[in-house]
Amino acid sequence: MLTRSGLGAIVTAVVLVGLGLWWNYEELVIAGIGVAAMVIAAIWVAQRPLRATVTRRIGALRVPRGDPINVVYRVRNASRFRTGRATVIDHCDEQQCRVPLEPVVAEDAVDFFGNIATVRRGVFPIGPFSVQRIDPFWLAVGDRRDDAVGQVTVHPKVYQLVGPQGAVRVVDSESVFRRASADPMSGFVSMREYVEGDDPRLIHWPTTARTGTLMVRETVEVRRPEFTVVVDSAEHVATPEDFEEIVDVAATLAAHAIRSGLDVVVRTTSAAHPGRPTPILDEGTVLDFLTPVQQTNTDESLSVAALFAGGIDHTSVVLVTGPTGPSSRFANLEQTLVVRIGSDAVATTGIAVAARDAGEFVTRWRTWDQ
Repeated sequence: MLTRSGLGAIVTAVVLVGLGLWWNYEELVIAGIGVAAMVIAAIWVAQRPLRATVTRRIGALRVPRGDPINVVYRVRNASRFRTGRATVIDHCDEQQCRVPLEPVVAEDAVDFFGNIATVRRGVFPIGPFSVQRIDPFWLAVGDRRDDAVGQVTVHPKVYQLVGPQGAVRVVDSESVFRRASADPMSGFVSMREYVEGDDPRLIHWPTTARTGTLMVRETVEVRRPEFTVVVDSAEHVATPEDFEEIVDVAATLAAHAIRSGLDVVVRTTSAAHPGRPTPILDEGTVLDFLTPVQQTNTDESLSVAALFAGGIDHTSVVLVTGPTGPSSRFANLEQTLVVRIGSDAVATTGIAVAARDAGEFVTRWRTWDQ
């Protein structure tokens, strides 16, 4: 393939030969032929294979969205001559990287490093890549393709939620730690006299009638508190760019809750990918679940209420939605927080936190309850 300089050289050669023949000026004809010969030589040099083999090694097969995919290209020269300069062109999910290859001396191997940007979640192929050579006069470019294809998983980015109160507000608030009276897994320990501030629902009326003193049941929680993160996947509540930030926020909240010792459930309003109402035990499973989640139209979306047909007495819920969300409402607001994420997100009545992106959300969350 000719560069712009190569195309210009061809036009020049044609003009020189044409004028030389028209004016019967053989020096112009010779000059034109010389320029054409230079271009032909440049094409031959550019098309020659590199005197080396180029192999690719992917640094990590799983990367957070927004972090680059680190790639190493090893150039191994087994010949007796030094290699020429070249450029490796590689791509992944419409993102491209160009890595210049410097000459490698005979019987040596050198690593060259590059990276490919990531802008969205998913499982993507890397490659095939090509090795591009340009002749010394920059007249022609030659590409030799290597069909080796790798694969990388781009999962949601998890931010660190730390802070004296804001980071753990949902973890240690009474909306998360379930009331014993509403939890069938609470175990009876003993009876004691009623103290002001006790939940009246814990009063044991048969014992109270027998003793003449208000008595309450002491119970203990025999299972860990549960925390549910819901991703609002309706396409009309957020742009595709904002939705990537929404999923990052959901992954961050779920990962933080797991580290805090809660049973974590992750759901979405996508009918094709709603998740299960059972706890997820580790962060890796959360990331694997959220990686393929995509936005859905109205016909393919579930209401938030449909995800909690059995009620939410046993859990607290954080609904992560877009600037115009949520796509549906849930009647029980006492144990539900709504978070809006997106470039136009605004905190209004019923919205706990609003932020432009996941990074700003972390900042707001840390100071929310200070």
